[in-house]
Amino acid sequence: MALTSAVANAAAAAAAAGAGKKAAQVQLQAELNTDDEWNKFINRDGLLVIDVYTEWCGPCIGMVGNLKKIKVELGGDNLHLAIAKSDTIECLKRFRKRSEPTWMFIAAGQLLNVVFGADAPRLARTIEQELQNEELARKGERERPKRAPHELTPPEQEVAEAKEKLQQERRAREEAAVEAARIMRRETRACRLETHFADVCPALVMPHAQKHLRKITDALEPHGVILADKCPILLGKDGVRVLGVEELELATEAAISAIAERPSLALLLKKTPEKDGDVIELCRRALYGDGVKTGDGEPNKKVPAEELRAESTPGVYVPADRHQRAAVLDLLFPKQMVSSLVEPGPPPTAPHIALMFGAWQRRALLAVCDTSRLLHYGFFADASLTEPKLLAKNIEQYELRPEKDFSETIVLMIAVGLAAPELADPKDIPPQGPPEQLLALGPLHVSEDAVVGAEECAKFFPPGYSEPEPKPKQKPKKKKKTKRHETKEDLTEESNAQSQSIETGEPGESEAAVEGDNDGDAEVEGDVEGEGEVEEDGEDGEEQQAVDKATSPPPPAPH
Repeated sequence: MALTSAVANAAAAAAAAGAGKKAAQVQLQAELNTDDEWNKFINRDGLLVIDVYTEWCGPCIGMVGNLKKIKVELGGDNLHLAIAKSDTIECLKRFRKRSEPTWMFIAAGQLLNVVFGADAPRLARTIEQELQNEELARKGERERPKRAPHELTPPEQEVAEAKEKLQQERRAREEAAVEAARIMRRETRACRLETHFADVCPALVMPHAQKHLRKITDALEPHGVILADKCPILLGKDGVRVLGVEELELATEAAISAIAERPSLALLLKKTPEKDGDVIELCRRALYGDGVKTGDGEPNKKVPAEELRAESTPGVYVPADRHQRAAVLDLLFPKQMVSSLVEPGPPPTAPHIALMFGAWQRRALLAVCDTSRLLHYGFFADASLTEPKLLAKNIEQYELRPEKDFSETIVLMIAVGLAAPELADPKDIPPQGPPEQLLALGPLHVSEDAVVGAEECAKFFPPGYSEPEPKPKQKPKKKKKTKRHETKEDLTEESNAQSQSIETGEPGESEAAVEGDNDGDAEVEGDVEGEGEVEEDGEDGEEQQAVDKATSPPPPAPH
C-alpha cells in the first residue's frame, strides 16, 4: 500500500466515522514490564512493533510522533505498538547492554525482524514491508519465519559471530601475554638462583615413602650425588597447588589428599666436586632412569620412582629442569637458605586495563569499585592517552587542590584476571572483562584488552608510582640580624629634639609617624568595608549561575 493511497483511505475513514475522532485517541503504545505482560502481548493478532529499551537508556521518545503517524496511515488495527523494558523481561536479556534504539517485529509469536537505530525513514519502510508480508501470510501466500523472539535473526547472528571471533582473538592475545610474562619471571628467577645453587637440586619424599629414604640415597650415590640436608615440611593446600603446577601427577585429588595434611620430607641433594654433569640430570637418571638405555635381553629394572609409587601418588619428586628447581627451592627452603642469598622477586602483576572517567565522578567510582581489583588510580589534567599529566595520586591529594575543572579525569587500573591463575582457587578467579558496575557509570575510555591496557597503564602509572613521595627538605632558618647599637651622640640628638617639641607643642617625628599610620589604617578600613559591600552584591548574583566543577558533570556541548 503506497503512502499516498493510505493517507487518502485514512482521511475517508475519518470523514465517514465523524464524531470528531482523532488519531490521538488511539492507544499508541502498550507498556511491557514483566514476563506475563510480554507473553500476553506477543500473542496478539497483526504485526507487533516493539521498542526495546533499558532502564538506564529509556525508550526512543523522538520516534513517538513518527510511530503515531505510521499507525494511523498504514497499520490501523493490524499494527500494534509497545515499549518493553529489557531489564525485567527474560526474553530480552540480550538487549540489556545496548544503548541504541532497538525495534522488534513480531507476528503470530514469531520474530520477523530486528532494526537498530533511530532511522525514521528506514523504520517506516520496514513497517510497510512487514505489513505487506503479514497480509500475504494471512492469505496463505507467504510463510512466516519460524523463529522465537529470544532467538537471533541472521544479521544478529553474523554480528554475534564477529564479536565472538574478536573476543577469542583478544583472549588468545591476553593468554599469550600472561604466559610470556610467566616464562620471563621463571627464567629471571632461575638465573638468579643458579648463581648460588648450580650444584644443588631439591627433592621431595612423600609421606608414605619416607621410610625408604635409604633406598633413595643408595641410588644417588653411584651418580655422584649426596644428601646434603633434609627437613620435614607440611605443605598444605597452597604448597601442593604449587607442586601441581610443576608436576601434573601431584595435582590429582589423591595426591593432594595424601600430601596436604601430612608432613613430607624435603631433601637437598648436592653433586660431589669430582663429578661432571648437571646435577638435575644426574638425579633424574638415578631416580627416574632418564637417559638410561637397557641392553638387548636385559630385564627392565625398576627405578626408585616406580618402586615408591603408591597407586597414582608418586613417592618422590625431583625437578625436571632449572625453572622447576628454582620454584621448588623457593617452596621447600624459602627462609633458611634461599632468602639469605637471593632476595625474593617482585610479586607478579595481574593482567589489567585502564578505565577513564571524569574526575567529578570520583566519589561514586571509589564507592562501587572492588578494591581487590583496583591496582592503582590517579587524577590527570585531561583525557590524553599519550601524554598524561598527573595531578594527584589519591583522592586526598586531589581534594586539597583549590581549583578543579571539567576537563580533569580519574584513571583506574583494574585487574581483569590473575597473574598466576594456575595457582588460584577457581572461585577466586574474577570474571573476564571490566566490572559491570564501573561500565554503568559511563567511562570516557576503556582499554581494548589487557595487552593494550598494559601499554596504556604504563604511561599513567610508571614504575615507582606507588612509592611514597620524598618529603621536601625544610629550608634553614635565617639568623636574625642584631640591631646596631646607638651611639651616645645619636641618643643626645634624639633627646634634644624631643625637648624642643615639648616646648613648642609640635609633635615629634615619631609621634607624627604614628598618627600618620593610624590615619592610613582608618582609610584602609573604610576601603575594605566598601569593597565588602560590593563583593557581597556580586556574590548574590553569581550564586545562581555557579556550577561546582568538582562534583558536577560537564555542561552539554552547544549544538
